[in-house]
Amino acid sequence: MQQYFINSKLTDTVIFNDEQSHHIAHVMRMKEGEIVKVVDCEEQAAYAAIHYDGKKICGILQNRLDTDTSKQIKISLAMALIKKEKWELCIQKSAECGAYDILPFISSRSVVKISEEKNEKKLSRWQKIALEACEQSKQNHCCVIHSVESFSQILEKEADLKCIAYENADMKAESLGKVLTQHPHIQSVLMMIGPEGGFSEEEVLEAKAHGFICVSLGRRIFRAETAAISAISMLNYHYEMLGE
Repeated sequence: MQQYFINSKLTDTVIFNDEQSHHIAHVMRMKEGEIVKVVDCEEQAAYAAIHYDGKKICGILQNRLDTDTSKQIKISLAMALIKKEKWELCIQKSAECGAYDILPFISSRSVVKISEEKNEKKLSRWQKIALEACEQSKQNHCCVIHSVESFSQILEKEADLKCIAYENADMKAESLGKVLTQHPHIQSVLMMIGPEGGFSEEEVLEAKAHGFICVSLGRRIFRAETAAISAISMLNYHYEMLGE
């Protein structure tokens, strides 16, 4: 079943925007009465029947869905910028795996830089990738992509649990699984992943001074995008799947 996010609150009749209407009519080739899932700006979800009204395409609400998110853990990914194809893959898969939001940043070993002029254009593309990933995975929350910040700005972010993955820390870091079992009753997690060259030791020490716990994702050394996707998957499994 196809899902669409709408920018307004749910009403008896939902009006799809031009891009969604094109997708419904010309990509999916949906027929009158086909059922889709719609999620509104307050993360309320419902099933709706497609209705062609002249040039407009509407959704006629059928029934609302239970969208209680009171027990959901907010998983934030602070991810250092990496090369374009890998970065967009990271956004897509992290959003699919349950990232609540993604905070791009530049660290001392970041190769990729983005000028302020290109930031807004890039951000729009990244948000679209995240939206499509969340629609595909049938989530009621659309993963938010924030503007690019500095490493120092990320250190000031607040969360119940803050972790930094450090690939050279086999003897210095606790396994992520062990850390999570020590924090069973939390509402938010911030996971920080470095660029292709990883973090410098100075950055790790600075992060620890700001309350980050140095964690290991296992014995294998992952590429940056793989580390991010794996970490979000581990967090999602621990707090959502095991919680059930």
